[in-house]
Amino acid sequence: MSLNFHRQLDVLDVPRLAQLPITVIGAGAVGSCTVLALAKSGAERITVYDDDRIEAHNLPNQWYRLADLGRPKVEALRDLVRDMAGVELDIRPHRFDGKGASEVTICAVDSMDVRIALWRQLHPRPRLYIDARMGAEVGKVLCVGPFASWYDETLYPSSEALQAPCTARATMYCASGLGAFIASQVANYASDRPTRQEMTVDFRNGIML
Repeated sequence: MSLNFHRQLDVLDVPRLAQLPITVIGAGAVGSCTVLALAKSGAERITVYDDDRIEAHNLPNQWYRLADLGRPKVEALRDLVRDMAGVELDIRPHRFDGKGASEVTICAVDSMDVRIALWRQLHPRPRLYIDARMGAEVGKVLCVGPFASWYDETLYPSSEALQAPCTARATMYCASGLGAFIASQVANYASDRPTRQEMTVDFRNGIML
């Protein structure tokens, strides 16, 4: 059974979104929420990379079920998206090596060092590269073109990043909110509408910075 998109046909170019190749790097908090939001919006050609398994501390802030504990994230996400959206993900249970980027590629990793390595590895670079960064209650989404020199200025080593305690790193409302913002920018791209270069959201206080 496929989803009925009648109520959003005047909002989104669903046929274009269905054919748009999308790669998501990371199936954790932001990645799992983004993939589900994209599939529910009409995206069908989604490839997801992640080599991790689901641990107990992942369940409160990632889109997984209690029964998924211990499973590879990409396998659990594939089953979840199939059940909730009728979309079959192309899953890759290993780390992204820079060679499988799609027209739209989404970076949903949790390390600045990994972000730097990914950006250097991407060849050719995607037409739209979305980098999502999350703290416990503040999130940022960057929409990057293939020749955006400004993006390099946003990258810095993990050693220079704010080191939040392990008890203040992720919330479901921040992850799901960023997933929604990312899906909206992909929808804009698919519908030939402008994407927003940078969005920073303070979810605690309900403001966009």
